Amino acid sequence: MSETHTPTLIIGAGLTGISCSIHLKSEHLLVEAEQEPGGIVRTRIKHGGFYCDGTGHWLHLRNPDMKAMVYEALADNIIEYTRKARIFSKGVHTLFPFQANLAGLPGEVIHECLTGLWKARHPEDFGAEAPTTPSTSFGESIQRLFGEGIAKHFMTPYNEKLLGVPLTEISPRYAERFVPKPSIEDILNGAFGFSKESLGYNATFIYPKEGGIGALPQSLVDHFEVKPEYGIRVTSVDLDARTAELSDGRTIRYKNLVNTMPLVNFLKILKRTPERISEAFPKLKATTVHYFDIGVKGPGAAGSEFHWVYFPENDFVFYRVGSYSAVHGDLAPEGCRSYYVEISGGYEEYRDDLEGLKKRVAADLITGGTISADDEILFMDLCEIPYAYVRFDSNYEESRAAVLDELVKHHVQSCGRWGGWNYGGMEDALLEGRGAAQLIDGKSSS
Repeated sequence: MSETHTPTLIIGAGLTGISCSIHLKSEHLLVEAEQEPGGIVRTRIKHGGFYCDGTGHWLHLRNPDMKAMVYEALADNIIEYTRKARIFSKGVHTLFPFQANLAGLPGEVIHECLTGLWKARHPEDFGAEAPTTPSTSFGESIQRLFGEGIAKHFMTPYNEKLLGVPLTEISPRYAERFVPKPSIEDILNGAFGFSKESLGYNATFIYPKEGGIGALPQSLVDHFEVKPEYGIRVTSVDLDARTAELSDGRTIRYKNLVNTMPLVNFLKILKRTPERISEAFPKLKATTVHYFDIGVKGPGAAGSEFHWVYFPENDFVFYRVGSYSAVHGDLAPEGCRSYYVEISGGYEEYRDDLEGLKKRVAADLITGGTISADDEILFMDLCEIPYAYVRFDSNYEESRAAVLDELVKHHVQSCGRWGGWNYGGMEDALLEGRGAAQLIDGKSSS
């Protein structure tokens, strides 16, 4: 078994690992277990011409440096879109976000939502006092921010379907950046049809003209001459010796290590687990998402044109349905459409009954106005995203901090959505990769 040295070992050529490699000034080794870059940001061509991205990967860019980097790499292979998202509840499609677009819902639902909102924002008008202590859960935060009606009809059921646990178990800080918080004026305007569909971080997004979202990591690798070693797994890491054993038989001695593989998987390959990590490790929880890639041919239905639709009601087994081809028509063959259908807690009932789950999904898609009874379903491929949503429960912050802090003491940065055991989008992954590189270069120059 040979031993070699590298100043920095980067595990994983997803967006975080690629960005770290692009920004790292010093010599380094980037290894990737798969035969291509991107991690979960990949595109599969299925069934004779359907481009499937493994659920929706629509790129939102706020940071000017990341925007410049992506636009430089993709060059002319970019198209910009304005979101066409809807919510299906009470038998109708309404604009997203729910809290700013109540118009179209039954009158009693609108009344309940607006009354609850006013009571939450102005409790004194109802003979109540404003809370004086911080919220103890995400569910309580939602109630305080939007009131009982909005919580009841969308926020609570949707998020519980997505996470698979009661919101009383989730930290009040969950997804703070991703929950649109319209003013009372915005909510009142939306209730009377003066919509604010542009609210939220994902109101606009970009996407490659060709190649699916997989063109993004590949373009970054090609343009910036990143050189991942593909088909190489890290099988064990010795934190004390600062060595990593690779699947090709090499032992790598490193000065710094950047991990982007799921944090819990990384902890499993440690030769010796520090006591602090051993205590915190079992408390790191996440929700697995199962989804169907679906190809359809036929006339379609009213909801066929939407980019994605949220389904908060338990009558539907899925919590969200998106359409690759509604965003970008070239992702499906002519005359066809393609969808991804996301399922969280509802999967357990059908774990041993795949055909039953397919029938349920098909029926719910028709009921929800996504496809029509005259559409022909060409394929339904069941896929899985382990650790899709990190669980921000009462143990989350302390346990995560304990693990990451201890790793830093051993010259390991674990970052990215899964490496950092956090919740973020593609731009966040790029930013975290850059941040890891800057920390390493800063140490090298000091």
